[in-house]
Amino acid sequence: MDRFRHHLTGLILALFLAGLTGNAQFKVVGPAPYPPAVAHQKISTLLETVNPENRKQTIDTLSGLLAWYRDILDDEMIAAWKKEGRANLPEVIGPLADSRVASAIVEFSWRERHQGAFEPAYAAMLGNLMTRFPESAKPFLDDLLGPIAAGQPTPNLSPAEAETLCRILLDMPDIGAWRTNALAILPHYRRAADSILAQDLRGSDRDKSYRAERWMADLKVDGPSVSNGPSIPRRRSPASLSTAAPGGIPPDDQKESVVLLPSANGDRPASPAAAGTAPARQTAQTVQVVSSLPDTPSYTGAKSGTLECSGAPVPQNAEYVFRNLPPVKIQLDYDRKTWDARLAPGDGQTQRVILKNKSAGPQKHCAVRWSVIP
Repeated sequence: MDRFRHHLTGLILALFLAGLTGNAQFKVVGPAPYPPAVAHQKISTLLETVNPENRKQTIDTLSGLLAWYRDILDDEMIAAWKKEGRANLPEVIGPLADSRVASAIVEFSWRERHQGAFEPAYAAMLGNLMTRFPESAKPFLDDLLGPIAAGQPTPNLSPAEAETLCRILLDMPDIGAWRTNALAILPHYRRAADSILAQDLRGSDRDKSYRAERWMADLKVDGPSVSNGPSIPRRRSPASLSTAAPGGIPPDDQKESVVLLPSANGDRPASPAAAGTAPARQTAQTVQVVSSLPDTPSYTGAKSGTLECSGAPVPQNAEYVFRNLPPVKIQLDYDRKTWDARLAPGDGQTQRVILKNKSAGPQKHCAVRWSVIP
């Protein structure tokens, strides 16, 4: 009887273990297919030759080697990123990176940005790495928030580097302290931030357009308009500008912006993305607005010009700002049934024309004729 019970117990245990093995489907990892030196060479070659046509196959091959060569793959991805010719690597590094790779690549890209690794084309990958591996963002945030907290200048960036920085911050998910940090950093790179937000606001992606509105409201820009409540800046890219800076004024890609102001009853202005109102018909009525700036006899630039706003509609109660007008007394001719206008000091020896949409709905077009008063 005892012998029967012993056999029965053994049989039950064997069946139980067999069931566990079947459910777990353990995969036996055999010996490494290559010596370490050969693995380094093969992985390096795969990373050097990756392109859009073989990208999927490359990722699959590298994924299959992870069981034996995780550290070697990390070494080679980091080394490849530090070389020139990294354009095809983001799509590979993204899915294969771990914390070590993310930290090394983000730090190199940011602190060695003169080597071209901190460019707009890489913003999505860098932001993704910092989101998935928050510790990798430490050098990036330390170098930006440290000077701000100490009241010192933030890093001096090229236009492309500033665009990359702003794109990372603006696209980062609203988790942890990212939004708070971004709101502290972005005002120091206003030009790039405004340009990106303008593109997002006018784009076909409704989610991006909505996020752009949120950022614009939180950033509160354009000096005098801030006192009126939350404001939203929108810049047009230089390629879309219909007028150049008047003669004698240095070119600037911040020639125009939209600042949304709260309506009189406190309601939020209509979203440009949702605006479908046709542009108001321009009338022949004009009004003279004279600058209060003193005469500048040395000014020898253009004597007149036409300023136009286009692109996404300008919402009701929003202000459209034209920059870099000459520092002299000028007259403005515009449609006063739709717009209010005023002049205000600008950056350096310039002034701004500020139009406010006082009509009942969004306006798709405005035109202002300016001329120097003799």
